[in-house]
Amino acid sequence: MSTGARVPLLDVRDLGLEFRTRSGRVHALEGVNLSVRRGEIIGLVGESGSGKSVLSYALLGISDRAARVTAGTAVFGGLDLLRADAATLANLRGREISMIFQSPRTALNPIRRVGQQLEDVLRRHAVASGADLRRGLRQGAIQALREVAIADPERRLDAYPFELSGGMCQRVMIALALACRPGLLIADEPTTGLDVTTQAAVMDLIVGLARERQMATLFITHDLALAADYCDRIVVMHAGHAVESAPTAALFASPRHPYTRRLISSTPGPAGTLADLEPVPGSLPDLRRSDLPACRFAARCERADPRCQTIRPMLAPQGMLRDDPAGAHAAACWHPLEALEAAPAEVIHG
Repeated sequence: MSTGARVPLLDVRDLGLEFRTRSGRVHALEGVNLSVRRGEIIGLVGESGSGKSVLSYALLGISDRAARVTAGTAVFGGLDLLRADAATLANLRGREISMIFQSPRTALNPIRRVGQQLEDVLRRHAVASGADLRRGLRQGAIQALREVAIADPERRLDAYPFELSGGMCQRVMIALALACRPGLLIADEPTTGLDVTTQAAVMDLIVGLARERQMATLFITHDLALAADYCDRIVVMHAGHAVESAPTAALFASPRHPYTRRLISSTPGPAGTLADLEPVPGSLPDLRRSDLPACRFAARCERADPRCQTIRPMLAPQGMLRDDPAGAHAAACWHPLEALEAAPAEVIHG
């Protein structure tokens, strides 16, 4: 791989974000670091409430009005997304950076036909051109549906979302996200509510198109099995912190952060039973607290000591991979698990 391919397309450094509410400030993200290279699929995993979706909304500039970025940068192709003006972000969204949202039936407009919604995206970013713009838009919409393997796309253009199955609506969402061939795709729980067979088909489609187009992909999920099957590298989130980052095989073979090990041990594997599962102790801390511990996993961790309460650990390399020096295994922990301590996962492939 060339040196240029090693340069991240998206590079997030020390990102902090809070929400101002009537009951106090919610410290939603703190010191988050991650990067995504072209053609790379990064899994962002963690419990509900760990900050995965909040991070993606911040990158796109679509956070709630109560949100405020407090620190950090998010550089995409030389542009800091956190400091870009609204017009610049509006031009990027859909064209350079796209997102697949969790619920297609909520994200799609219920009173506009599928074809109209696709044409809206193409028109906004001037993808369709030619003397007959209307015909160009229609052909572009048909092609977008064809690329996500929707049968008879000419007929489906005239369908409303309620006339389509959940899996078909998700394919339409993927078509909308990829119609302008973005460089970065953010897929936020793209298989929520789908049956196992449809889930696999949707993931195969997303990953196949990402590989074909050399598209950087940030895949947000709480499903470790999906992350194990489809991601090149994984970043583990806990209570607004990125606590571990590693190539997928290395993470599951030898998790270094106590939270990662707990997360893996609480996930069913093909060879295990329910009796083998170990729950993650405790619960996420209240992020409105002004006295949050420096390590937000400290109250749930058997290895914690006073330092964990007062000094925040940074993501520090736990080892480099011989065949991929850029793929460091890093953990934000004062007492990381040693390779022999980290119970190997049988994981978890679906």
